[in-house]
Amino acid sequence: MLSKDQMNAIKQSAPLLKAEGTKLVTVFYQNMIRQHPELLNQFNKTNLMNGSQPEALAATLYQAALHIDRLEELLPAVKQIAHKHVSVMVKKEQYPIVGYHLIEAMKEVFGLREENATLLAWKAAYDIIANIFMTIEAEMMDENVKQTGGWADVKPFVIKKKKQESPSLISFYLVPEDESELPMYKAGQYITVQADMPGEAYMCSRQYSLSDEHHPSYYRITVKRDGHVSTFLHDEMEEGDVLQVSMPQGMFCLQDDIKEPVYFISAGSGVTPMIGLVKTAAQNSQTFTMIHADRLEDVNAFENEFERVLASASYGRIILCNEQFAQSGKGELVEKAASRIDRPFLQSVIGEGKGQFYLCGSPVFTQEIIHHLKELGIPAHHIHFEAFGGQSTKEIEVV
Repeated sequence: MLSKDQMNAIKQSAPLLKAEGTKLVTVFYQNMIRQHPELLNQFNKTNLMNGSQPEALAATLYQAALHIDRLEELLPAVKQIAHKHVSVMVKKEQYPIVGYHLIEAMKEVFGLREENATLLAWKAAYDIIANIFMTIEAEMMDENVKQTGGWADVKPFVIKKKKQESPSLISFYLVPEDESELPMYKAGQYITVQADMPGEAYMCSRQYSLSDEHHPSYYRITVKRDGHVSTFLHDEMEEGDVLQVSMPQGMFCLQDDIKEPVYFISAGSGVTPMIGLVKTAAQNSQTFTMIHADRLEDVNAFENEFERVLASASYGRIILCNEQFAQSGKGELVEKAASRIDRPFLQSVIGEGKGQFYLCGSPVFTQEIIHHLKELGIPAHHIHFEAFGGQSTKEIEVV
């Protein structure tokens, strides 16, 4: 337990973390990776280079400082981060490495001496927070291994099928090299894919949402040509090639005990987790509405699949949006709207808006939709989101 004085010292560091947190974390990552380059096996290098990973950790440290006397309020965020840690195979023995370099970065960036009360308080706090993460992650890893067909870390998967969905989107059907049955997963979860890329000293890791409901023999991911690993998958990986794949993780899933209507709102590659979520809602006989916006060449990628979902749904509505459509209208079942997803359009679709809302897209898109929903009177606890592009809690706020 932290003392009252330690908690006060950490709380008093919150303004400094808000102002200089990104600089602190950037130095932390630079120093840690310089001494432990093997950790590059686990990081998304693009997010490290573009600053989104430092932004995310800086925001987490700031929130920890604000809530150090009531850490239980951060438990949902802790669990979300823990899912990511398990997916990229963070090990218990790596936590002391992280702690050491974080404290050293605080000394360097904030000019704190070894005996400084704030630094000592953060040392103690890090040990407590690290133990929380290690406990949760150990339980999650144990559950993964205990599942029928489950495994630890990654195992080899063969690309069974590579399907061009649109000019920018390719679906990869991945099957275990050992032909074992796959464990259950929830629609909306993601896997880590590791690729051994030429010219790279370490494995290149990237998380991709599973773009279908559960199937016992394959995983499907749908990859947009965007970024180092995704471009490599598009251009270099063919049917029969092997990728290393983790167990599915993530919390962006339908709530089992909710029977009210559900709304799925996505843009760009944010459609990928929505496909499985829509299918799950249809199977559960839930009333659902999906709104998806994308570039003109990509927005129709899964139209036929969505038509089949609607054909079997008790009540469902799917709207594809693009301002360049010649006109709004309706296909056999799927609707098309010559519009962007702005507040008037949302209001016209959701009406009173009673239900649960699931959002997925870029951080900018997600924040914009959250803002519109709040203006339309949607309670924060009814809004659930997954943002692509290395989002952080600093960038996306619900409350």
